[in-house]
Formats: sequence, C-alpha cells, structure tokens
Amino acid sequence: MGNVESWPVLGKIRNAGPIESKEYHLPNNPKFNARTVTQRKARKKAFVRWMMCFLIGSLISLIYRGVSYVNEVVGDAHYEVIEDLIEDGNLAGAFFANTAIMLTLVLTAVSLVLWEPASGGSGIPEVIGFLNGVSAERLMDLTTFIAKMLGVMCAVSSGLFVGPEGPTIHIGALLGAFLLRSLVVVCKRFNIFRSLQRLKNDKDERDFVANGAAGGIAAAFHAPIGGVIFSLEEAISFFNAKLIARSYLTCAVAYYVLFFLETHSHEFDTNLFTEFQLDLSCRISYYAEDLFWFAILGALGGFLGGVFNYLVCTITKLRIKYINPLGWRRILEAVVITILTSMFVVFVPYNYPCTSASSLVKHVADNFPTFNQTGDEICVNRIVYGTVTKFPGIFGPPENYTNEIRAPLGKFLSEDVLLRKGKCQEGTYNEMASLFYVTGHQAVANLFKQGTYYFLSAGTIIAFGLIYFVIAAATSGISVASGLVIPTLTIGGCIGRVYSIAINQWIKHPSGEHGADPGTWAMIGAAAFWSGTGRITVTIAVIMLEITGKFRFLPAIMVAVVVAKWVGDWMNHSLYHALLHLKHIPYLGDPHKSLTSCVSEAMVQEVVTFSEYEAREEVERIVSETTHHGFPVLGLDESGRTYMVGLATRLHILQALNDHPGQVQVPICDYMDCTPYTVPPGYLLFDAIHFFKNMGLRHLCVVNDKFGLLGILTRKDLDHASHEHERHRKTGHKHDDHRDHGSHENTHADYDVEVQQSRYPVKRGTASLQVPLLESEVDRKD
Repeated sequence: MGNVESWPVLGKIRNAGPIESKEYHLPNNPKFNARTVTQRKARKKAFVRWMMCFLIGSLISLIYRGVSYVNEVVGDAHYEVIEDLIEDGNLAGAFFANTAIMLTLVLTAVSLVLWEPASGGSGIPEVIGFLNGVSAERLMDLTTFIAKMLGVMCAVSSGLFVGPEGPTIHIGALLGAFLLRSLVVVCKRFNIFRSLQRLKNDKDERDFVANGAAGGIAAAFHAPIGGVIFSLEEAISFFNAKLIARSYLTCAVAYYVLFFLETHSHEFDTNLFTEFQLDLSCRISYYAEDLFWFAILGALGGFLGGVFNYLVCTITKLRIKYINPLGWRRILEAVVITILTSMFVVFVPYNYPCTSASSLVKHVADNFPTFNQTGDEICVNRIVYGTVTKFPGIFGPPENYTNEIRAPLGKFLSEDVLLRKGKCQEGTYNEMASLFYVTGHQAVANLFKQGTYYFLSAGTIIAFGLIYFVIAAATSGISVASGLVIPTLTIGGCIGRVYSIAINQWIKHPSGEHGADPGTWAMIGAAAFWSGTGRITVTIAVIMLEITGKFRFLPAIMVAVVVAKWVGDWMNHSLYHALLHLKHIPYLGDPHKSLTSCVSEAMVQEVVTFSEYEAREEVERIVSETTHHGFPVLGLDESGRTYMVGLATRLHILQALNDHPGQVQVPICDYMDCTPYTVPPGYLLFDAIHFFKNMGLRHLCVVNDKFGLLGILTRKDLDHASHEHERHRKTGHKHDDHRDHGSHENTHADYDVEVQQSRYPVKRGTASLQVPLLESEVDRKD
C-alpha cells in the first residue's frame, strides 16, 4: 500500500494498492479435493448462487434508482436556479452561483477519491482487469463501494460532462464481491452451511463480480440483454453456460425491479421504460440506399472516436506524470476544469440568439400539402401526427391552418422536448441553453428527439459538440467517480444530427426524397461514436435498441457500428484497453497473429523452487525474503536429476507452516497442485496467451520432455512480450528478445510485485507469515 502521509498537507497520496494476479484455476490436490460432495450439498450451493444473483439484481436497481433520483433532483434544481438568475439579467450572479454549486459537489467527489483512490474514474477498466485475472488490492472493498456511490452522485449532479453508467457497473461488481464475502462471514460466524464457507475463492468471486457488472449495465441502460452480452464480449475471457444463466437472472431482476420503481405501474408496457424513448405515431422509413450513408456515418463516428481516444490517452499520460502523484494538484485540476465548464455553460448560451418556438413544427406546414394530397406520413411527434391525420384539410389552405397548428403544438413540444429559454422571451427558446442547462440524460434525449427537424440548427450543434468534445476529454480521468457513456452518446448524437441535416440539405431535399429524421440519425451517430471509442459492437447495437425501443433501426445500427469499429481499430486501441495499459493493469488481449516467438524467449529461467520436503528454516526464509506467489516443487528421479512434481502457491505454503508448527521438515508435497499446467519450450507465445486466458492461470511452467523445469511464465511476462512485439511490429524493427532485461531480469514474481515500487510498495518481512488458514479451495462440483 502507498503512504497516507499526505492528508495534512495534501502531498503524496495513497493509491488503490498493489495490483495482484488472481488464480481462477483451482489446484488439484487430494488434501483439498477429498471432501465428499453429495448431491444435496451441490444443490444447496447452486440454490445459494441463484439467490445471490437475485439479491444482487434487486440491490443494484435500488442503488441506481437512488443515485439517478438524486442526480435528477439536484440537477434540475441546479439549472433552474441558473436559468432564473439569467432571466433576471443577473449574468454574474448566475456564473458565481453555478460555479459555487459545481465546486461544492466536485470537491466533495474529489475528497471521496482521495479517501479511497480505488473509487476514482468509471471503474470499467479495473473491472475488466479483475474478470480477466488481475485486481488492485482495494478494488472490491466496502470503502470503495461507499466512496463510489456517494462520489458518482456528487460528480454527475454537479454538471460536469460525465455520466453515471460506468460507475454503476463498478458498483454492481462491488455488490457481487461484497455479498459473497458477507455470506461466507455469516456462515463462519454462526458455524452453519460449512460447504458454503468455501465459496470465498478467486473463481467464485469472479463469477459473482461478473454477475454484478452485468446487472449494473442492465440497471444503468434499462438493457438486460445488453448486460449479459457485455460480460461476454468485453469483460470475461472464460465463461460457461451456468455463468451466462446467472448473469441473465441478475439482469432480468434488475430490469424488473427498476421498472416498477420508475413507472409505479402494474401495467407492463416497456415503451414507458426505455432510457431514451422514441415516441412516434408515424413510421420512419429508410431505404436500402440509405445504408451507404449510414456506413459513411459509421466511418465518421469511428474516426472521431479514435481522435477522442487519442486525446483522452494523451491527457491521461500527462495527468499520471504531473498531477496524480500529489493530492493538491488533483484538487487544483478539478477546480480548473470545473470553473472552465461553468464558464462555457453560463456564458455561451447567454450570448446565443433566441429561436421562435414555431421552428419545432415548421416541417409540418412545409410538408402538409404533400401529406394532404398523397397520404404520405410525416415524421412528427405523436400529437402532431394525430392532429394532422384526424382533421385533414380542416384549416383550409396552408396559409390559414399553419399558425393554428403551430400554436398548440408548440406548447406541447416545449414541454416534451424540455426547452430552456434563458434570457429569451415567451414564445421563443435558446437552442444552446436547451443543451447546456439540462442534465446529461436530458441533453441526449433532446438530441434523440424525433419529429423535430428544425429544433436545433447545424451551427448550434457543431458549436456545442466541439465544446463538449474537448471538455469531456479533459474531464475524463480527473479524481472523481464518473463515466464516459453519456458524453459519448452526447457527442455521437451531435455528429449524427448534423450529418442528417447535411444529408437533407444537399442530397435528399434537392432530389425530392423523404427527409432524414435528425433524431433517428442522432441515435445512429451515437452508436457509431460509442463503437469508435469502445469497439464493442454487439453490446452497443443491443443496448441502443433497448434504450430506444425501436428495433426497426437494427440494420442501420449494425452497419454504422461495424464500420466505426473497423475505422477505430485502424487508428488505435479501444479506450478501455488503452486505459488498462496506462494504468499498468496487465490485461492479456488478443495477440497479433504475427507473434510467432516461442515461450522460451519470454520465460524466466532462474526460478525459486522447493523440494517435496523442505527444511522449515529454508521455507520461512524464502517466503519472507521473496514476494513470489508460485513456487515449483521438484523431485529427484533414480538418476538424481530433478523433475517437476507440482506447484505450490504462497497460500499453500503458509498453511503448511501453520499446520506443522515446530516440525523440522515441512511436507510441501501435501499442499501443492499435483497437476499444474505445463508447456514445452517450443510452444508458441500466441497459443500460450490464449491458453493462459482461457484457463484462468496465474503461472505456466515450461518443462522439457523429461519434465525438467526450464522456466516459468506469469501474466506479466506474457503481457510484456505481447506489447514489445506490438511495438516492434508497428516500428518495423527486428527484435530477438521480447523482454526488457532491465525490467524483470532473473525473477518470476507476479505483476503485483513487479510493477514500479514507487507506485505499489511491497511490505517485506516475517510479518507476512502471520495469516489465517487457507480459505481459497472450493469443491469442484457446482
């Protein structure tokens, strides 16, 4: 752990703790596997797992509803105060009031992160790393849960360009880990359900964290299927049918509970429950030739998504180097970004011209003659369509009925679209204020609003989008609990809406075609930009369908999302994977197929080993002087040559010492994994990485044909070899050795002790021997 010497002076601050590899492969040892598992015990454990999933889904819905309610109430009150001051002509008062409110909430959020550093950011990269085998020490602690939940309330309601979706995924993962640990503690405290007491191991914890993360997505996006698919596509490298089924139950429960909490209705109408409802009576049509324009929109979203990733990563590198080490710099950075955001939010809309409310329904009068004569549908909101279709021609010639249609519809749409007047007079609204003086969800809803062709001009959207693009990139990564999903949807919505206006003006209208609805294209642009940053195609397509409730747009979304991913991959890595690398989390991604080196080029050859029976003094010395987690165990054959007989982890060895106090010879062989995974020296690194990921390994030993130990591979070695190959492949330089000899020479310690000591200091000494008995084994049956 890092030092906390800094709180009085806000100097050096502690971090999230050392990064530690997880052991998802359960060792094979008769001592731990000899327990009799009856069918009754197996069913009991399975029932408990299902009930835990039900509880996780229910709790994450309650928490998200509470967080979103606070954000709505505080956010609405915040912007109403600002708008009232601006209407009174008190611009300076509006700015200082907005800044004061924002600073109060932001500084509270920063304080929570300084108290518990693991609660900062969205948490998605850390959760992905955890599900793939590595975790920071306090990533799944109760203090992280509390700081994350309170921090996201403050950060989102402050008005920063952030969203709550990413932290909600982390909160769901935290719930899964916390409930599992609580169950084990209760069972031990009352000495009940002894079979359930062994659930606390890395493998079971990973499964519950995966369930919780999926439930977090289901709650945040109202997308139960999207939650399951996200955990499969992005989060976990190994899954099975039972894990998928439990994740689905968690997501379904989260969805149903949240439905009743938000709708307060016993009528199960899912159209009332989409995150960004597209409520139209008319049917928006698009044609096969429009798929080409959707592909162009996807390419634009992928390109700008790659630019956004580059900007975020560049700022993050500078932040890690110059700002993060000192607490006062983190606070100063948050204050500067808050003041800058407040300036744009207050001053830009104030100096923006007013727009007549009749612009909301201008397209009705423009298209009514065609509609009245041919019966063609116009893409308008429900009340617009209903009025025109129910009373065709009742107003006579267009010059008579235009104003009579616009008057009632303008009032309705003013409420439906959530317009902001700012300093404008009655009957007008401020386009820029309608995007700035609202919460993030409301801004996205306004951009997605269909049937409002002239609601926002192209100039307004471009100006707002550029400001939002830069500030959102700078805000991402500051010391608050926040996510980037709402910013990506907002930026993508701007891209799609401007694109549709250009298509209408230059292509569709001149040729007499039906116009492209800006709200629809904003939704598709949001999906494209999100794919351009995150590169998760199936998840995004499903979530976009679930949050809008319009499945007729599936072909358009599929085309845009896939093209955006292709273009983005051509430019750089996905944002989540780039942040994994910047945070020094050894995530094993898919290696490039040109990685044809062998494991012998990446393995560590000088390995610390044990004999089957080792002297107690030697065992204590090795355990106290090294920070390794895995130790190969060697035996002697008849010719006196050593060969590998197993692998003992640090926990196994510590339990052996506790079980045999005072004994001169410690029987290491009774506590080792008798069948560890091994590979020959000619095994390809490409295959070794996939093998490591799919089996959930922490160590991989390299042996010859006589089972003589040649070396050992850890996650850190494979991650380093993969990154070195990628770097050399892009620069075109030849290389003979993937390892940087100065970085981890002559050691096979796991990544948790091989990272920079200044960032993750390791405690050494005999105190590390004082640990409880081993609890990490679990029955093989589910």
